[in-house]
Amino acid sequence: MKSRGWVWPVVVVVLFVGAAFALQRIAAREYDLSPPTLSRQVAAAPPLANVLQDQGNSVPLRDGRTLWIFADTAHLAADPKFFVTSSAGVTARGGLELTYVNAFGTPVEFLPRTDAEKADQVVGQHYTAVWPTGATTLPDGTVLIAYAKYKVQMQPQPSFTFVAGGLYSYTYQGFSKVGFGASATRTADDIWTSADGPVASPVYSDGFVYFTRCVQYKCYSARTTPAGLATRDAYRWWTGAGWGPRDEAEALTFGSDVPGQNPAVVFDPRDGVFVMTDTTGGIQDGTGLLWVARRPWGPWSKAASFPLPQCPAGGCYTLNVHPLDSPAGQLRVSFATNGLGPFVRVVDVPVEITDGDRPSISTGT
Repeated sequence: MKSRGWVWPVVVVVLFVGAAFALQRIAAREYDLSPPTLSRQVAAAPPLANVLQDQGNSVPLRDGRTLWIFADTAHLAADPKFFVTSSAGVTARGGLELTYVNAFGTPVEFLPRTDAEKADQVVGQHYTAVWPTGATTLPDGTVLIAYAKYKVQMQPQPSFTFVAGGLYSYTYQGFSKVGFGASATRTADDIWTSADGPVASPVYSDGFVYFTRCVQYKCYSARTTPAGLATRDAYRWWTGAGWGPRDEAEALTFGSDVPGQNPAVVFDPRDGVFVMTDTTGGIQDGTGLLWVARRPWGPWSKAASFPLPQCPAGGCYTLNVHPLDSPAGQLRVSFATNGLGPFVRVVDVPVEITDGDRPSISTGT
């Protein structure tokens, strides 16, 4: 009997270690990385259930809801009929049913155009669009929205010419106020010119607002403090060794593939990483890409691909990531459909993101 005195502790230790190892293995495969097969549409209740819209940026609101911001938004086949070059709506966190920021039931132009911008519009021929290109929340609760202004020519062939860009701000007054039609206010008017191109995807982090500018398959990172947002000269660009003037900017590095002109960048607090999404080269496609980085200026990981379910043959575009609306172990990505609608749909992509200074992302595809 004495010989068994040491056996039970050893057995207990072995069982404990074995159980711990098994739990680690279970935790490591807690989330199935099978490619998603389903997407769902972001829409309001009837009669606005099939509003045409694209873009689909989002920011979390202080009351637990989510604010969605769209580009061209139209309802032309039935009442109420309207067309605006931007709109916004509120959903429950993780939900997809919109309550538009509206006046008398009709979505307002959330990024209001000036009278001159509105005057340059002939139905079916051309118009001046002011489109959202990303949004973030500042420490005081202000929602900051980047915009890009385009001359849109519809005849004889569709064309889009970037004219200028800048910023709007929005103060959320609570869900009970969204029916009063309060829109955003332009706070940095056309600070970026046609020579600059769109400076987009604002992300607040550690006292700065970071922006991404992509051109000819190269991307650059800029930043400024909230106090300097309206002042062009207050922006500094990543030089590879620090922050300096734009003419010293250095292109960001990617482990594989490259985004197009308007990738979306957000911060995911769940994994402490910045996430970028787009299609290859920004072209309309049925496959999306995700990159991650510990800092907005990279280095960015290799791209992880994923399908865009229910994407029509014409492809999909304007991908955006919605971390705080995402289920555990997944990233919710929205996209707009080309050739059908356009409508904004979302897909929940199973992901695995590694730790460390240079994280990687896997989608299982």
